[in-house]
Amino acid sequence: MKISEIIGKQVFVIYDAKFLGTVHDVAFDDQYKKVLGFYFFDQDENEYYLKTQNIFGLEDYVTIKNSTKIANDFLLDKHLSPLGKQVVGISGQDYDLLSDIEIDKNYMVKNFITSKYSFNADEIMHISNCILVGQNFKMQNFRPHKTKQKTEQLTNLTVSIMKMEEPKSQIMLMPPKITVNSDILLGKHLSKDIFGKNNELILKQNQTITPKQVMIAKQHDKLNELFYSVY
Repeated sequence: MKISEIIGKQVFVIYDAKFLGTVHDVAFDDQYKKVLGFYFFDQDENEYYLKTQNIFGLEDYVTIKNSTKIANDFLLDKHLSPLGKQVVGISGQDYDLLSDIEIDKNYMVKNFITSKYSFNADEIMHISNCILVGQNFKMQNFRPHKTKQKTEQLTNLTVSIMKMEEPKSQIMLMPPKITVNSDILLGKHLSKDIFGKNNELILKQNQTITPKQVMIAKQHDKLNELFYSVY
């Protein structure tokens, strides 16, 4: 089964014979080797988390035995779906954007899929802003080495710096990091719809911002967009 086939499915509770909501994202373990659960919204836009071990069936709908199988706590520290990220080879190959992930019946990741390529889970070296692919390589081989300096070298360097004149202007090598104080967003309203990582609607226009909406925006890396879309 593919992740794209699960996102958008409705969650159905067997005991109550009713639908609870629609799956909108996936939680993975730290290595992206296994799916841990699914996030879904109900009709009132409340978000819930469903662990894979509590799923009874997964075909046309995601079925659970009863509503107690829904987790009360969110796995905010877990990785969400990397769909849409750029896939790059270790030698600089452009493998296009990740379009899907194939999993087995035990929710173990089998393949990462782009428009033209497919990679098994063992070929994925690292996932961050992009997805790095490489065979027979280990990430520790690319770890930067710490520079070792003798005490005498450090002393001479310190003396040289003290003798230097203070520069007229300080050159900023990196732009300052912009942080958003989420408290100033609370109680305001959205001026537009905001869509998540998989292009699903996560926040609606004119919606009042609460701590819950801020949390959803953080999960989808949309906090800055939220900041500039309130009134």
